[in-house]
Amino acid sequence: MDLSEAVEAHPLGCIIRFEVSPGASRLAVPSGFNRWRGSLEAKLTEQPTKGRANCQLIEEVAKALHISEEDISVLSGHKSTKKVLLVNGITAEQAKSNFEQRLK
Repeated sequence: MDLSEAVEAHPLGCIIRFEVSPGASRLAVPSGFNRWRGSLEAKLTEQPTKGRANCQLIEEVAKALHISEEDISVLSGHKSTKKVLLVNGITAEQAKSNFEQRLK
């Protein structure tokens, strides 16, 4: 699986594209990879109310990448199911490797 479309290098770290499903019955970050849309998929148990789903996504991505939540910010898609995250302090290769292991 090639996650290069979903995870790309950035001068501060990397950019990660997600397509989220809020209000799911189980939590899974990442839950899959959509090769047609070039994004990782995430199932979130939180509802998209008052930023709760965004917070849960940031929390779970931080756990997956073994970094602090403060190193992650939502660049675009605050009120959309398609989100772009900026992750500081980790390379695109490190992020891809971590996500690939979780998707096996």
